Amino acid sequence: MTALTADRDRTDDRAAPLGAPGRDDGWSAGRTVLWVSVAVAIAAPLVAALDPAVPGRTLLALAFVLMVPGVPLAALLRVPNTLLSASLAVGLSISVLLLTSAAQVLAGWWHPTVTAASVGLLSVVTAAVALERIPGSGAGVPATLAAGGVAVRRWVQRAGRADAVGTPDRSRLATWTRPASPALLLCAAASWWVATRQVDLDDAGALGVIGVVGLPYVVALVLVAVVGAVQLTRRTLDGPVLAATAVVLTVVVYGFSNVADGQAGVSVGWLHVGFSRFITEHQASFVGLDARAYWPSFFAAGAVLVRLAGVGDASTFLSLAPVFYNLAAIAPLLVIARCITRSRRLAWASVFVYLGGNWFQQDYFSPQATALLLYLVVIAVLLWMLSRAGTPPTAGSWWTRAWLAARRRPALPPGVTPRRSAAWELALLVLAMAVVVSHQLTPVTLVFALLTFTVSGHTQYRRLWLVVSLFFLAWFVYGATDYWVGHLGTVLGDLGNPGGNLDTAVGSRVSGDPTYQVMQNLRMGWSLLYGLAAVAGWWTIRHRREALPVAGLAIGSGALVLLGSYGGEVVLRVFVFAAPVLAPLAVLAVRRVAAPLLRRPGRLRLVAVAAALLVLGLGVTTTRGVNVAFERVTDDDLAAAGAVYDRIQPGDVVGTLAATGALGREHVGEWLPLDMSEAGCGREALACALVEQPEFIVVGRTQDVVGQLTADRPAGWTTEVADALVERGLYQVIYQGADATALQLVDQEG
Repeated sequence: MTALTADRDRTDDRAAPLGAPGRDDGWSAGRTVLWVSVAVAIAAPLVAALDPAVPGRTLLALAFVLMVPGVPLAALLRVPNTLLSASLAVGLSISVLLLTSAAQVLAGWWHPTVTAASVGLLSVVTAAVALERIPGSGAGVPATLAAGGVAVRRWVQRAGRADAVGTPDRSRLATWTRPASPALLLCAAASWWVATRQVDLDDAGALGVIGVVGLPYVVALVLVAVVGAVQLTRRTLDGPVLAATAVVLTVVVYGFSNVADGQAGVSVGWLHVGFSRFITEHQASFVGLDARAYWPSFFAAGAVLVRLAGVGDASTFLSLAPVFYNLAAIAPLLVIARCITRSRRLAWASVFVYLGGNWFQQDYFSPQATALLLYLVVIAVLLWMLSRAGTPPTAGSWWTRAWLAARRRPALPPGVTPRRSAAWELALLVLAMAVVVSHQLTPVTLVFALLTFTVSGHTQYRRLWLVVSLFFLAWFVYGATDYWVGHLGTVLGDLGNPGGNLDTAVGSRVSGDPTYQVMQNLRMGWSLLYGLAAVAGWWTIRHRREALPVAGLAIGSGALVLLGSYGGEVVLRVFVFAAPVLAPLAVLAVRRVAAPLLRRPGRLRLVAVAAALLVLGLGVTTTRGVNVAFERVTDDDLAAAGAVYDRIQPGDVVGTLAATGALGREHVGEWLPLDMSEAGCGREALACALVEQPEFIVVGRTQDVVGQLTADRPAGWTTEVADALVERGLYQVIYQGADATALQLVDQEG
């Protein structure tokens, strides 16, 4: 049996968490991270208060968001799993930022620097308590620093040892993979960078980004696939190299379009920048301007981050947001996959499958991306506890077993006291509260997930779903009263209509250019294959105790179709929430089907795994980049928006022929948008402009491509509309570039 087909590498938890008991050698990674968190907790608010122009301030602000106060809180929780402890540290830090930011907006007391200083002080105090409880902490800072070299040397000595089997890997392959793998990954990164400099996304049409990526991009994916295959087929796993491989793959796939363009795609992300700017300028939420104003925590947190980083607005964080969210998800994903596959090797394979299937583009600068990360941490904690605790068996008829299962309470994981378990539950509640105040849909999925664990009798926290439900209802009823009172028909209109919701999400999207239709069908086929493989994988573990809650997590995500179309995106959201469990299930299915091939020795097995990883990389590049031709935001789009901002007056109307570009970046609420498409205006674009006569009109390449791909418009149709308006003397050009043009109503110059 080979490493890929055997289960010798079942999950273990030998690695200690932040601050967990361990050898008293005067130094530990946990103590170092705690000291770093103390430095960040002090430095970030201090720099924000003094407001100097110092290099690295943005990175310091990001470190504050990710470490304060989560690192010391996670240390006090003492979860005996490094990955889970790190996930909780990041999740709790983000949750505290979201909750304190929302509290400032709701209370009308907007002082982000003071609040950050208060949170930093709390973090320092908590870190002091945690350091006192870590064995060997009395050695002090000098001894900690002095022992650092010893610890690094020990880590190097342990690098080649087995991490699960307990036997060193003395094969010829193992002797060169540690130095060669980083070198190949550096070559992959360099090749990717060359690809970003050479690609011309203006040529991306119906095929999307896959038609223009070029050979250097493919070379980068090949190198990543080779390194990943070598590491996955080794007798013993090399965790740091696998982590580096996942990082490079994430950057290559999820950072390509934005880095190549120099600006972040997805115009909604730019609107979110505008929402954060509104909160900064008005010190209040944008109530009455958009439904998202009633879930303001993400946008307020963005405004806090802008203040800490000392940047102009949140656009600084747009381009690499997809890379960040996918990197941050790796730790909880590994925990989830280990619990489902019971194998560290298959867990890493699941991470690559997840990265290869996440084409849904819900990971831009947005509330849903942040809420999903917190959702993953909650699920990881619950699955980890399930995998470590004993569960009382049930007997009798299926009804009796179901009734007993719903009433049972599993044992605590070994070494976990009731007091510590209660602290974990409180931490989960903090994560859930942050989700509730951040996003409309994610709390519903979270409640379904918590209820799944409760009904199946696989959680200690049987009332957590009820508490979260009540908090969600209270927020929706009282916090978002103006929203649901004025939009009750919208809220309930699609309830219980899965057929209509699916048609809106799927059928209405597959139209227009024939090639574009093929690419859209390819997207759906890629996800269908993903789902079918997951079903087959679940069948292989159907008798395990985790099978029922895992199925419940996937089914609970699918139940969103019953609630509404969510603007035509409900199917995307179903896969987004289900993907963390679909990936490891799909890996189990592939392992079962490909077992004869994976048992083959030597190069054949290596080539097969490398080919699979390459297919995943090319697959997500293809499916994710289908809409890149019109989801881009170019420099000309920003310049055209800037020309409008320089002239706009409160109450002016700005017309566009499609919802693209970056017009939402500034002056939120000061101008009115006009959808000049036939669907939005009820007449052709030119006739709409002649009748409505908005003060400004912005057209561009991306709007033109939307018409070409989705409505069979001829190339240049938006330019024809703009030229006709100028020729009639009704509008004048205030900005013209290769990718965008801005017009102003002549009468306004008056």
